[in-house]
Amino acid sequence: MVVRRRGDRGALYGSVAAVVIVAILVGVGFSTNWYGLRAAGTSAGCPTGVELQGAGANFPAAIVSQWTTGYATASSNAVNYQSVGAGQGITDITDKSVDFAVTDEGLTSSQSTALTGAVGTFLTIPVTGGAVTIVYSLSEFTGTLKLTGAELAGIYLGAITAWNNSALVATNPGLAGVNVPITAVHRSDSAGMTYVFTNLLSDDNKTWNTSATLGTSLDPTWPTFTGAEGADGNSALLTDVKTNGAVGYTDLYDAQEKSLTYAAVEDPAGGFITPTVADTAAAVSHIYNRTASTLPPITGDWSTVSWVNANGAGEYPLATLVYLLVPQDPAKGHTASATDATALRQFVSYVLTKGQTYDTTEFPFVSPPTPLLEEGAAALGALNFNGASFQSCTY
Repeated sequence: MVVRRRGDRGALYGSVAAVVIVAILVGVGFSTNWYGLRAAGTSAGCPTGVELQGAGANFPAAIVSQWTTGYATASSNAVNYQSVGAGQGITDITDKSVDFAVTDEGLTSSQSTALTGAVGTFLTIPVTGGAVTIVYSLSEFTGTLKLTGAELAGIYLGAITAWNNSALVATNPGLAGVNVPITAVHRSDSAGMTYVFTNLLSDDNKTWNTSATLGTSLDPTWPTFTGAEGADGNSALLTDVKTNGAVGYTDLYDAQEKSLTYAAVEDPAGGFITPTVADTAAAVSHIYNRTASTLPPITGDWSTVSWVNANGAGEYPLATLVYLLVPQDPAKGHTASATDATALRQFVSYVLTKGQTYDTTEFPFVSPPTPLLEEGAAALGALNFNGASFQSCTY
Protein backbone atom coordinates (compact mmCIF):
# COMPACT_ATOMS: atom_id res chain seq x y z
CA MET A 1 0.00 0.00 0.00
CA VAL A 2 1.30 3.44 -0.88
CA VAL A 3 0.96 6.09 1.84
CA ARG A 4 0.91 9.69 0.60
CA ARG A 5 2.40 12.18 3.08
CA ARG A 6 1.03 15.68 3.55
CA GLY A 7 4.31 17.02 2.21
CA ASP A 8 4.00 15.22 -1.12
CA ARG A 9 3.77 18.20 -3.52
CA GLY A 10 3.23 15.98 -6.57
CA ALA A 11 0.08 14.61 -5.04
CA LEU A 12 -1.09 18.12 -4.18
CA TYR A 13 -0.57 19.37 -7.73
CA GLY A 14 -2.25 16.29 -9.11
CA SER A 15 -5.30 16.86 -6.93
CA VAL A 16 -5.53 20.51 -7.95
CA ALA A 17 -5.27 19.56 -11.62
CA ALA A 18 -8.02 16.98 -11.18
CA VAL A 19 -10.30 19.56 -9.56
CA VAL A 20 -9.66 22.02 -12.38
CA ILE A 21 -10.44 19.41 -15.02
CA VAL A 22 -13.66 18.37 -13.27
CA ALA A 23 -14.73 22.02 -12.95
CA ILE A 24 -14.13 22.59 -16.65
CA LEU A 25 -16.09 19.47 -17.57
CA VAL A 26 -18.99 20.42 -15.29
CA GLY A 27 -19.08 23.91 -16.78
CA VAL A 28 -19.07 22.58 -20.34
CA GLY A 29 -21.69 19.98 -19.49
CA PHE A 30 -23.93 22.64 -17.96
CA SER A 31 -23.60 25.02 -20.89
CA THR A 32 -24.31 22.28 -23.42
CA ASN A 33 -27.14 20.72 -21.40
CA TRP A 34 -25.34 17.33 -21.08
CA TYR A 35 -27.07 16.67 -17.80
CA GLY A 36 -30.56 17.85 -18.69
CA LEU A 37 -30.01 21.13 -16.85
CA ARG A 38 -31.94 24.03 -18.33
CA ALA A 39 -29.34 26.76 -18.57
CA ALA A 40 -30.41 29.42 -21.05
CA GLY A 41 -27.87 29.96 -23.79
CA THR A 42 -27.57 30.03 -27.56
CA SER A 43 -26.74 27.49 -30.21
CA ALA A 44 -25.95 28.62 -33.74
CA GLY A 45 -27.63 31.92 -32.86
CA CYS A 46 -30.76 30.25 -31.43
CA PRO A 47 -31.66 30.10 -27.73
CA THR A 48 -31.33 26.85 -25.82
CA GLY A 49 -32.40 25.93 -22.32
CA VAL A 50 -35.51 28.14 -22.35
CA GLU A 51 -38.68 26.79 -20.74
CA LEU A 52 -41.94 28.23 -22.05
CA GLN A 53 -45.27 28.01 -20.22
CA GLY A 54 -48.59 27.37 -21.93
CA ALA A 55 -52.12 26.41 -20.84
CA GLY A 56 -55.53 25.82 -22.31
CA ALA A 57 -57.83 23.44 -24.09
CA ASN A 58 -58.07 19.72 -23.36
CA PHE A 59 -59.30 19.13 -26.91
CA PRO A 60 -55.88 19.32 -28.65
CA ALA A 61 -53.79 18.09 -25.69
CA ALA A 62 -52.55 14.97 -27.50
CA ILE A 63 -51.26 16.85 -30.55
CA VAL A 64 -49.86 19.67 -28.39
CA SER A 65 -47.85 17.00 -26.56
CA GLN A 66 -46.41 15.90 -29.90
CA TRP A 67 -45.49 19.49 -30.72
CA THR A 68 -43.77 20.10 -27.40
CA THR A 69 -41.78 16.86 -27.68
CA GLY A 70 -40.76 17.51 -31.28
CA TYR A 71 -39.82 21.12 -30.58
CA ALA A 72 -37.75 20.13 -27.54
CA THR A 73 -35.80 17.64 -29.63
CA ALA A 74 -35.23 20.17 -32.40
CA SER A 75 -34.33 23.16 -30.24
CA SER A 76 -33.13 22.04 -26.78
CA ASN A 77 -35.89 24.22 -25.33
CA ALA A 78 -38.83 22.99 -23.25
CA VAL A 79 -42.54 23.79 -23.37
CA ASN A 80 -44.70 23.06 -20.32
CA TYR A 81 -48.34 22.87 -21.50
CA GLN A 82 -51.11 22.39 -18.96
CA SER A 83 -54.41 21.13 -20.42
CA VAL A 84 -56.63 22.87 -17.90
CA GLY A 85 -59.48 23.81 -20.23
CA ALA A 86 -59.83 26.68 -22.69
CA GLY A 87 -61.45 29.02 -20.18
CA GLN A 88 -58.65 28.60 -17.65
CA GLY A 89 -56.05 29.00 -20.40
CA ILE A 90 -57.59 32.33 -21.39
CA THR A 91 -57.56 33.39 -17.74
CA ASP A 92 -53.92 32.33 -17.37
CA ILE A 93 -52.66 34.33 -20.35
CA THR A 94 -54.70 37.33 -19.19
CA ASP A 95 -53.14 36.99 -15.74
CA LYS A 96 -49.70 36.80 -17.41
CA SER A 97 -48.89 33.43 -15.88
CA VAL A 98 -48.22 31.72 -19.24
CA ASP A 99 -46.45 32.68 -22.47
CA PHE A 100 -49.29 31.40 -24.67
CA ALA A 101 -52.75 29.87 -24.43
CA VAL A 102 -54.67 27.42 -26.61
CA THR A 103 -58.43 27.60 -27.09
CA ASP A 104 -60.97 25.85 -29.29
CA GLU A 105 -63.16 28.95 -29.59
CA GLY A 106 -62.72 32.60 -30.42
CA LEU A 107 -62.63 34.91 -27.42
CA THR A 108 -65.82 36.65 -26.38
CA SER A 109 -65.82 40.44 -26.41
CA SER A 110 -65.32 40.57 -22.64
CA GLN A 111 -62.44 38.06 -22.77
CA SER A 112 -60.86 39.95 -25.65
CA THR A 113 -61.19 43.28 -23.83
CA ALA A 114 -59.62 41.84 -20.69
CA LEU A 115 -56.72 40.24 -22.59
CA THR A 116 -56.09 43.39 -24.62
CA GLY A 117 -56.08 45.44 -21.44
CA ALA A 118 -53.52 43.07 -19.93
CA VAL A 119 -51.10 42.45 -22.81
CA GLY A 120 -52.08 44.80 -25.63
CA THR A 121 -52.59 43.46 -29.15
CA PHE A 122 -52.58 39.67 -29.31
CA LEU A 123 -52.54 37.11 -32.10
CA THR A 124 -55.24 34.45 -32.61
CA ILE A 125 -53.49 31.83 -34.75
CA PRO A 126 -55.34 28.73 -36.06
CA VAL A 127 -53.03 25.77 -35.38
CA THR A 128 -55.11 22.59 -35.60
CA GLY A 129 -58.68 21.32 -35.70
CA GLY A 130 -60.82 18.28 -35.11
CA ALA A 131 -64.16 16.77 -34.24
CA VAL A 132 -66.14 17.27 -31.06
CA THR A 133 -67.53 13.77 -30.65
CA ILE A 134 -70.79 12.61 -29.06
CA VAL A 135 -69.97 9.61 -26.88
CA TYR A 136 -72.44 7.34 -25.08
CA SER A 137 -72.88 4.05 -23.24
CA LEU A 138 -75.96 1.95 -23.91
CA SER A 139 -75.49 -1.81 -23.69
CA GLU A 140 -79.08 -2.51 -24.78
CA PHE A 141 -78.55 -0.90 -28.19
CA THR A 142 -76.46 -2.22 -31.05
CA GLY A 143 -75.47 -0.39 -34.19
CA THR A 144 -74.57 3.28 -34.58
CA LEU A 145 -76.71 5.73 -32.66
CA LYS A 146 -78.03 8.59 -34.81
CA LEU A 147 -78.68 11.94 -33.15
CA THR A 148 -79.88 15.28 -34.46
CA GLY A 149 -78.92 18.65 -33.00
CA ALA A 150 -82.54 19.14 -31.95
CA GLU A 151 -82.56 15.80 -30.13
CA LEU A 152 -79.32 16.62 -28.33
CA ALA A 153 -80.80 19.95 -27.28
CA GLY A 154 -83.88 18.13 -26.01
CA ILE A 155 -81.67 15.78 -23.97
CA TYR A 156 -79.67 18.61 -22.41
CA LEU A 157 -82.78 20.69 -21.74
CA GLY A 158 -84.32 17.77 -19.85
CA ALA A 159 -87.16 17.32 -22.34
CA ILE A 160 -85.94 13.91 -23.58
CA THR A 161 -85.26 11.75 -20.53
CA ALA A 162 -85.26 8.13 -21.73
CA TRP A 163 -83.64 6.33 -24.65
CA ASN A 164 -86.99 5.01 -25.92
CA ASN A 165 -88.32 8.55 -26.41
CA SER A 166 -90.40 8.70 -29.60
CA ALA A 167 -88.12 11.33 -31.20
CA LEU A 168 -85.07 9.11 -30.74
CA VAL A 169 -86.92 5.99 -31.88
CA ALA A 170 -87.94 7.77 -35.10
CA THR A 171 -84.29 7.83 -36.21
CA ASN A 172 -83.19 4.74 -34.23
CA PRO A 173 -85.91 2.04 -34.36
CA GLY A 174 -83.71 -0.22 -32.24
CA LEU A 175 -84.34 2.05 -29.25
CA ALA A 176 -88.05 1.21 -29.10
CA GLY A 177 -87.65 -1.29 -26.27
CA VAL A 178 -84.79 0.46 -24.47
CA ASN A 179 -86.53 1.99 -21.45
CA VAL A 180 -83.28 3.29 -19.91
CA PRO A 181 -83.01 6.76 -18.33
CA ILE A 182 -80.63 9.18 -20.05
CA THR A 183 -77.78 10.71 -18.05
CA ALA A 184 -76.77 13.91 -19.84
CA VAL A 185 -73.13 14.54 -18.88
CA HIS A 186 -71.71 18.02 -19.48
CA ARG A 187 -68.53 19.86 -18.54
CA SER A 188 -68.93 21.90 -15.37
CA ASP A 189 -65.71 23.82 -16.03
CA SER A 190 -65.19 26.45 -18.70
CA ALA A 191 -64.43 24.41 -21.83
CA GLY A 192 -63.95 25.04 -25.54
CA MET A 193 -65.60 21.71 -26.34
CA THR A 194 -68.69 23.00 -24.55
CA TYR A 195 -68.54 26.10 -26.75
CA VAL A 196 -68.53 24.00 -29.93
CA PHE A 197 -71.24 21.65 -28.64
CA THR A 198 -73.55 24.49 -27.58
CA ASN A 199 -72.92 26.17 -30.93
CA LEU A 200 -74.60 23.16 -32.55
CA LEU A 201 -77.44 23.23 -30.00
CA SER A 202 -77.96 26.93 -30.62
CA ASP A 203 -78.06 26.39 -34.38
CA ASP A 204 -80.62 23.59 -34.12
CA ASN A 205 -82.86 24.59 -31.19
CA LYS A 206 -84.62 27.95 -30.76
CA THR A 207 -84.99 27.59 -26.98
CA TRP A 208 -81.28 27.01 -26.55
CA ASN A 209 -80.42 29.83 -28.95
CA THR A 210 -82.61 32.49 -27.37
CA SER A 211 -82.10 31.69 -23.69
CA ALA A 212 -80.22 34.36 -21.78
CA THR A 213 -78.37 31.68 -19.77
CA LEU A 214 -77.62 29.18 -22.54
CA GLY A 215 -76.68 30.00 -26.14
CA THR A 216 -73.17 29.35 -27.49
CA SER A 217 -70.94 29.43 -24.44
CA LEU A 218 -67.83 28.05 -22.77
CA ASP A 219 -69.80 27.72 -19.56
CA PRO A 220 -73.58 28.01 -19.91
CA THR A 221 -75.95 27.77 -16.97
CA TRP A 222 -76.87 24.15 -17.59
CA PRO A 223 -80.50 23.21 -16.90
CA THR A 224 -80.98 21.25 -13.68
CA PHE A 225 -83.07 18.08 -13.87
CA THR A 226 -82.90 14.41 -12.95
CA GLY A 227 -80.26 12.94 -15.25
CA ALA A 228 -78.19 16.12 -15.65
CA GLU A 229 -74.62 15.55 -14.50
CA GLY A 230 -71.66 17.94 -14.47
CA ALA A 231 -68.09 16.75 -14.88
CA ASP A 232 -65.14 18.90 -13.85
CA GLY A 233 -62.80 18.45 -16.80
CA ASN A 234 -62.54 16.18 -19.79
CA SER A 235 -61.10 13.25 -17.80
CA ALA A 236 -64.06 13.31 -15.41
CA LEU A 237 -66.49 13.39 -18.32
CA LEU A 238 -64.77 10.40 -19.93
CA THR A 239 -65.26 8.48 -16.70
CA ASP A 240 -68.87 9.53 -16.12
CA VAL A 241 -70.01 8.73 -19.64
CA LYS A 242 -69.06 5.06 -19.16
CA THR A 243 -72.16 4.65 -16.97
CA ASN A 244 -74.87 2.81 -18.89
CA GLY A 245 -77.41 5.26 -20.28
CA ALA A 246 -75.00 8.19 -20.29
CA VAL A 247 -74.21 10.55 -23.17
CA GLY A 248 -71.58 13.31 -23.37
CA TYR A 249 -69.08 15.02 -25.64
CA THR A 250 -65.30 14.93 -26.01
CA ASP A 251 -62.62 15.04 -28.70
CA LEU A 252 -62.20 12.23 -31.24
CA TYR A 253 -58.71 11.34 -29.97
CA ASP A 254 -59.96 10.62 -26.45
CA ALA A 255 -63.07 8.85 -27.72
CA GLN A 256 -60.85 6.46 -29.66
CA GLU A 257 -58.10 6.20 -27.04
CA LYS A 258 -60.66 5.30 -24.34
CA SER A 259 -62.52 2.90 -26.70
CA LEU A 260 -65.78 4.78 -26.24
CA THR A 261 -68.79 4.36 -28.50
CA TYR A 262 -69.69 7.47 -30.46
CA ALA A 263 -72.71 8.63 -32.40
CA ALA A 264 -73.41 9.80 -35.92
CA VAL A 265 -74.67 13.41 -35.92
CA GLU A 266 -77.11 14.85 -38.44
CA ASP A 267 -75.71 17.39 -40.90
CA PRO A 268 -77.76 20.25 -42.40
CA ALA A 269 -78.52 18.12 -45.45
CA GLY A 270 -80.18 15.41 -43.34
CA GLY A 271 -77.36 12.86 -43.47
CA PHE A 272 -75.87 11.28 -40.35
CA ILE A 273 -72.08 11.55 -40.13
CA THR A 274 -69.75 9.58 -37.88
CA PRO A 275 -66.63 11.67 -37.18
CA THR A 276 -63.43 10.86 -39.06
CA VAL A 277 -60.40 12.91 -40.00
CA ALA A 278 -61.58 13.01 -43.61
CA ASP A 279 -65.14 14.27 -43.00
CA THR A 280 -63.92 16.75 -40.37
CA ALA A 281 -61.29 18.16 -42.73
CA ALA A 282 -63.93 18.38 -45.46
CA ALA A 283 -66.19 20.38 -43.15
CA VAL A 284 -63.45 22.84 -42.17
CA SER A 285 -62.37 23.25 -45.79
CA HIS A 286 -65.94 23.87 -46.95
CA ILE A 287 -66.61 26.53 -44.32
CA TYR A 288 -63.26 28.18 -44.99
CA ASN A 289 -63.91 28.35 -48.74
CA ARG A 290 -67.33 29.84 -48.07
CA THR A 291 -66.18 32.43 -45.53
CA ALA A 292 -62.52 33.18 -46.36
CA SER A 293 -63.22 36.70 -47.58
CA THR A 294 -64.95 37.62 -44.30
CA LEU A 295 -62.61 35.98 -41.79
CA PRO A 296 -60.89 38.41 -39.40
CA PRO A 297 -57.15 39.08 -39.46
CA ILE A 298 -54.90 37.28 -36.98
CA THR A 299 -55.07 40.34 -34.71
CA GLY A 300 -58.85 40.61 -35.12
CA ASP A 301 -62.01 39.38 -33.37
CA TRP A 302 -62.65 35.65 -33.91
CA SER A 303 -65.61 35.42 -31.51
CA THR A 304 -68.24 35.00 -34.24
CA VAL A 305 -66.30 32.52 -36.40
CA SER A 306 -68.00 29.11 -36.43
CA TRP A 307 -66.89 25.82 -38.03
CA VAL A 308 -70.09 24.01 -37.03
CA ASN A 309 -72.78 22.72 -39.41
CA ALA A 310 -70.97 22.67 -42.74
CA ASN A 311 -73.69 21.93 -45.28
CA GLY A 312 -71.86 19.78 -47.81
CA ALA A 313 -72.54 16.06 -48.21
CA GLY A 314 -70.42 13.89 -45.95
CA GLU A 315 -69.10 16.77 -43.79
CA TYR A 316 -69.09 16.28 -40.04
CA PRO A 317 -71.25 18.97 -38.39
CA LEU A 318 -69.31 19.30 -35.10
CA ALA A 319 -65.95 20.36 -36.54
CA THR A 320 -63.82 23.10 -35.04
CA LEU A 321 -60.48 24.83 -35.33
CA VAL A 322 -58.13 25.43 -32.41
CA TYR A 323 -56.30 28.73 -31.85
CA LEU A 324 -53.01 29.63 -30.18
CA LEU A 325 -53.07 33.00 -28.41
CA VAL A 326 -49.85 34.98 -27.98
CA PRO A 327 -49.19 38.67 -27.23
CA GLN A 328 -47.80 40.63 -30.17
CA ASP A 329 -45.34 42.08 -27.64
CA PRO A 330 -44.53 39.13 -25.35
CA ALA A 331 -42.76 41.52 -22.93
CA LYS A 332 -46.24 42.74 -21.90
CA GLY A 333 -47.18 39.21 -20.88
CA HIS A 334 -45.36 36.45 -19.05
CA THR A 335 -42.30 36.26 -21.33
CA ALA A 336 -39.28 37.47 -19.37
CA SER A 337 -36.65 38.31 -22.01
CA ALA A 338 -35.98 38.76 -25.69
CA THR A 339 -34.25 35.36 -25.59
CA ASP A 340 -37.43 33.75 -24.30
CA ALA A 341 -39.46 35.67 -26.89
CA THR A 342 -37.20 34.25 -29.60
CA ALA A 343 -37.94 30.74 -28.33
CA LEU A 344 -41.67 31.53 -28.21
CA ARG A 345 -41.71 32.67 -31.84
CA GLN A 346 -39.59 29.65 -32.76
CA PHE A 347 -42.08 27.29 -31.07
CA VAL A 348 -45.12 28.80 -32.80
CA SER A 349 -43.27 28.64 -36.12
CA TYR A 350 -42.55 24.95 -35.45
CA VAL A 351 -46.25 24.32 -34.75
CA LEU A 352 -47.27 25.97 -38.04
CA THR A 353 -44.73 24.04 -40.13
CA LYS A 354 -43.17 20.80 -38.89
CA GLY A 355 -45.95 20.41 -36.34
CA GLN A 356 -48.50 19.88 -39.10
CA THR A 357 -46.94 16.56 -40.10
CA TYR A 358 -48.10 13.59 -38.02
CA ASP A 359 -49.91 10.26 -38.25
CA THR A 360 -53.62 11.14 -38.41
CA THR A 361 -54.56 7.54 -37.60
CA GLU A 362 -52.86 7.90 -34.23
CA PHE A 363 -53.75 11.58 -33.84
CA PRO A 364 -57.14 12.29 -35.48
CA PHE A 365 -56.70 16.04 -35.85
CA VAL A 366 -56.81 18.17 -39.00
CA SER A 367 -54.60 20.99 -40.19
CA PRO A 368 -56.13 24.43 -40.75
CA PRO A 369 -56.39 25.49 -44.41
CA THR A 370 -52.97 26.39 -45.81
CA PRO A 371 -53.75 30.12 -46.21
CA LEU A 372 -54.52 30.35 -42.48
CA LEU A 373 -51.23 28.65 -41.60
CA GLU A 374 -49.39 31.04 -43.89
CA GLU A 375 -51.18 34.05 -42.42
CA GLY A 376 -50.24 32.89 -38.94
CA ALA A 377 -46.59 32.46 -39.93
CA ALA A 378 -46.55 35.94 -41.48
CA ALA A 379 -48.08 37.45 -38.32
CA LEU A 380 -45.13 36.17 -36.29
CA GLY A 381 -42.99 38.71 -38.13
CA ALA A 382 -44.80 41.49 -36.25
CA LEU A 383 -43.79 40.19 -32.83
CA ASN A 384 -41.62 42.61 -30.89
CA PHE A 385 -40.15 42.83 -27.41
CA ASN A 386 -40.78 46.13 -25.65
CA GLY A 387 -41.38 47.65 -29.06
CA ALA A 388 -38.08 46.46 -30.52
CA SER A 389 -37.48 43.65 -32.97
CA PHE A 390 -35.75 40.56 -31.68
CA GLN A 391 -33.90 37.62 -33.12
CA SER A 392 -35.55 35.25 -35.56
CA CYS A 393 -33.78 31.95 -36.08
CA THR A 394 -34.19 28.44 -37.40
CA TYR A 395 -32.96 25.17 -36.01
